Amino acid sequence: MSWRELLPPCLVIVAGLTGILLLCVSTKIVKIPPRSKYGIVLDAGPSHTTLFIYQWSAKKENNTGVVSEHSTCTVQGPGISNYSTCPQEAGNSLKACLKQAMEAIPEQQHSQTPVYLGATASMRLLNLTNPALSDALLAAVTSTLKSYPFNFWGVKILSSQKEGVFLWAAVNYLLENFIKYAWTGHWIHSRKGTVGVMTLRRDSLQMTFMLKGESQDPEKEVMLQLYGHTYKVNTHSFLCYGRDQVLKRLLLKVVQDQGYARNASNPCWPLSYSHEVLLHSAHADPCTASDGPLSIPAHENTFHITGSSNSSACRRLVGKLFNSSSFCSFSDCPPNGAYKPSGTKFLVISEMLNFLKEMAPYTDLGQATDLLCGMSKKELNEKFKERPNMFADYCTLSTFIYHLHAMGYQFDLDSSGQTAFQISDMSAGWALGYMLNLTNTIPEDELILLKGIENGVWSLLLILLVLLLTGSFMRISYRVVVKDDAHLER
Repeated sequence: MSWRELLPPCLVIVAGLTGILLLCVSTKIVKIPPRSKYGIVLDAGPSHTTLFIYQWSAKKENNTGVVSEHSTCTVQGPGISNYSTCPQEAGNSLKACLKQAMEAIPEQQHSQTPVYLGATASMRLLNLTNPALSDALLAAVTSTLKSYPFNFWGVKILSSQKEGVFLWAAVNYLLENFIKYAWTGHWIHSRKGTVGVMTLRRDSLQMTFMLKGESQDPEKEVMLQLYGHTYKVNTHSFLCYGRDQVLKRLLLKVVQDQGYARNASNPCWPLSYSHEVLLHSAHADPCTASDGPLSIPAHENTFHITGSSNSSACRRLVGKLFNSSSFCSFSDCPPNGAYKPSGTKFLVISEMLNFLKEMAPYTDLGQATDLLCGMSKKELNEKFKERPNMFADYCTLSTFIYHLHAMGYQFDLDSSGQTAFQISDMSAGWALGYMLNLTNTIPEDELILLKGIENGVWSLLLILLVLLLTGSFMRISYRVVVKDDAHLER
């Protein structure tokens, strides 16, 4: 037989051998990473509402997602509690940010994306004073959220306890106190231990920390399951020890201790700073009223108070604020009587305490406090030019923190203040802690498994197939040419 006659069966043999080779080549299982999942949390605070979009891989670590902040949107307008005249507008105010969320999250995942709104301090207060209005505002917000294609998870007023616990979870997560990414390329459990979180707000002082033993007050205990570990977290909320309450109570104490003199001296105010105080208005709320009745007629209301920059006298004065137990009926008793977790450092979260970080190199809290309290009005003005409206109270607030430190609370001032609001490009708020906890309830997507072959083997097979196709094409072309020549000869 000629080679021309042998070529077709040879090509068939080569094709068969190639097919057998393909069947015999070892394959490799390839895991396709699952797509990201998303969650939306709206933090409805006193002054404004912020929408957070969180993202995590559907492959979780010990049943908890490794969450990152995808994006945020600040709702235009005030907080929802301020829409008392038109509750419906509270819901409408959220629409622009919800539209932004729809654009940021892939459309095919809208129905699987949980959305939750938590209202905090101002709505807690409104719910106590005007529950009907509070319900109307929440109903308006609920109606708006349900009109979007997301998975509605609820609209609720967060208790101060839950807000504190979720904030604690967020801060410790961002500080890598739960898990951290190891050099081996895997997430591992951190051995650093957790920090406590002390939040100084306008209306209250809140302390949240992990319990290492038996709880003295089980009602304040919350169990969190994160990354395969269980955390017993305890929260104390002291309503009369927020910034505004401390400042009001201190002014009242100044006047009372000096026999209601019309001109009084405040050792916590800077030298040459003076201000007129309307005492009856300062005495109007439950915290100041609990310190005792005013011994002055209603018409004798105005007192002229001048600063004297006396650090030691200021410490004695602030110390008296911790000796009152008259408001234990509506708040936790003073923090000097509260349980103090041994060995736990507290991160202080307060926009109002950033000035303490500017007192470097005076890292000792007592030294920084003495320095602040010894400054005159002019010196404080020069050092804190960006916040001229607050400098008069810096001595009071730093002395207040110093007293807490003296009571046994340990502070990590290097990481406190503004740092606690922004860690690793993420906002450290209760919303992040809520989302971490929520991922425990959201099932993982199953890994997609595909079979593949090694690159070298794939390249060799590709070359063989190309040669086979080329040979077949050339054979067909040759036969066509031969037939044409034969036809012409005839």
